[in-house]
Amino acid sequence: MNAATLTTGRAPFAIAFLLSLVAVSPAHADTLTLMWDPNPEQVNGYVVYAGAQSSSLTQRSDVGNTTTFTLTTAVAGQQYCFAVAAYFDPATEGPRSTAVCGYSNQYPTLSNPGNQSSTAGQAVSLQLVGSDPDGQAISYTASGLPPGLTLGSSNGFISGVATTAGSYSVTARVSDGVLTSAAQSFTWSVASSSTADTTSPSVSITGPTSAATYTSSASSVLLSGTATDNVGVSAVTWANDRGGSGTATGTTGWSAPSIALQVGTNVITVTARDAAGNRGTDVLTVTYTAPDTTAPTVSITGPTTSSTFSTSATSLTISGIAADAVGVTQVSWVNDLGGAGTASGTTSWSVTGIDLKYNTNTITVTARDAAGNQSTDVLAVTYTPADTSAPTVSIVGPTTAASYATTSSVVTLGGTAADNLGVTAVSWANDRGGSGFSSGTTSWSVPSVSLQSGTNVITVAAQDAAGNRGTDVLTVSYTPPDTTAPTVSIASPTTSSTFTASSGSLTIGGTAADAVGVTQVGWVNDRGGAGTASGTTTWSVPSVALQTGTNVITVTARDASGNQSTDALTVTYSAPVPEPSPSIVLSADFYSSGRWKKVLLRWTLVSGRYVDIYRDGVRLTRTNNDGSYTDAPRGVGPFSYYVCVSETTVCSNTVVVSQ
Repeated sequence: MNAATLTTGRAPFAIAFLLSLVAVSPAHADTLTLMWDPNPEQVNGYVVYAGAQSSSLTQRSDVGNTTTFTLTTAVAGQQYCFAVAAYFDPATEGPRSTAVCGYSNQYPTLSNPGNQSSTAGQAVSLQLVGSDPDGQAISYTASGLPPGLTLGSSNGFISGVATTAGSYSVTARVSDGVLTSAAQSFTWSVASSSTADTTSPSVSITGPTSAATYTSSASSVLLSGTATDNVGVSAVTWANDRGGSGTATGTTGWSAPSIALQVGTNVITVTARDAAGNRGTDVLTVTYTAPDTTAPTVSITGPTTSSTFSTSATSLTISGIAADAVGVTQVSWVNDLGGAGTASGTTSWSVTGIDLKYNTNTITVTARDAAGNQSTDVLAVTYTPADTSAPTVSIVGPTTAASYATTSSVVTLGGTAADNLGVTAVSWANDRGGSGFSSGTTSWSVPSVSLQSGTNVITVAAQDAAGNRGTDVLTVSYTPPDTTAPTVSIASPTTSSTFTASSGSLTIGGTAADAVGVTQVGWVNDRGGAGTASGTTTWSVPSVALQTGTNVITVTARDASGNQSTDALTVTYSAPVPEPSPSIVLSADFYSSGRWKKVLLRWTLVSGRYVDIYRDGVRLTRTNNDGSYTDAPRGVGPFSYYVCVSETTVCSNTVVVSQ
């Protein structure tokens, strides 16, 4: 089976096959939905296994011929592991998929802000801090707030002016829309406005330093710190003596994310205020040194001050000068045809032994300073040596050998070529007809060379700019493919095209032949079931399950080239008719919930290893004679059932169930 998908309430994530049930609280339940790809072979249903761990999948659920399963009673934060198996019938269940695990929705959390104090008639604010481990959006609720204070449900911000003195018990929670956090309770004391607050808050700058001074090369600074007050800090503000001011984020723990600096000394004063207007301050002196943004200069002076140069030498020496307002830290070079390095010296620099490649070599010299500023100068060097060496060329695909055999009418060639100066073209020619040029040169390919039946001598030639050539040869033997289909015949239980069976299973056999060789004989019943026969030229299938009525069994023979042919046998099977006075007593219970339906069948045990289950007169399955079976019918019903001892006419009474 292929991979499956598990969804936990909302967001899907990849998993294999799954399910488990544990004790849950309906008030705090979540939903897990499992989906998987259908089995590539025709099957009659799937079974989902589940448990708390992948090594212990203790619960089994037959979900019928569906590819989804939903667990609606998952405990929040609980791990669930699942695996899935397919079956033709419950007695022939296939192997399970790989077990996979995932978690259901987790509870959001809310931090307790601690007890709060304020004065009646004065503005006050408090930020509640909640989070959701699954990253879902949360909403806030609170009860017991002092009169005059309100809570923003989306942001958790409490603000307002308390109107009545007293002590208030506040309970706050957060919810992700499915689950609600544990309650956080705290006391909010509101003092009478007649009780004057004369105590100033204290405030401390702790970031970027707790020292009184700080040096920066950045044009802005992030400040952070703490503030306290006997009643409560209402706001923290900042001001730069070089310009700019604002309000920090937070109070007892505050931050000012981006304070603009001027070159030189910036005295930044942070002020904490309480609701009574008392103030406390702290000061940080920031010295800002603007970064170096001036690029250095660089010039190539040797072997020429011109922008171009021609040579027949294989290597080159260059030199020049560089300058910067602060100082040059490095001079480097790079050749666009290969090679790079660092020059000797800085303000006066040189590079020896630069390897040149045929044609134009663009050499770029770069000067850098300590601040990372850089500038460049470029010299285009044309290198033209005398060329007397022929290129080399090698065929490496479809083989590195000198010969190759194929049944395809075309062949793809690939390989490599090299030259002391450069390969300009790679061409090919077939002595049986056809020629052309490859794609690429040093690494080349020819996607489609047409072949003639028999021997094809293909010559690949590499050429350089001077006309020098090198060759490689591949001899390809082409044998046209096998297009003749095999033959297949059903010889038993009859050579006729039809057969009447009195048993629920049938043995068939026959012969098959092919000009090259039969590789496989397979069979399929149009009423369900398929498989591979034993043998090829003489083959047999020991047991084909039949359904009541007409079963068309098709046998297919295949050869190695994919050619195939078929023979068919139409088998009519009449199921045994229940005896008027059944010796098996059958009862049934019907269960349903939502879309699913289950029918639990129970019967008295009689002699016989297996029984056949019939629904609405059609054999449903063959199962162990253990006294019970669970069916998952589709449709609206009613449904009629009876059971028979396999291969006998001993059958039960008929029971009818409906929704």
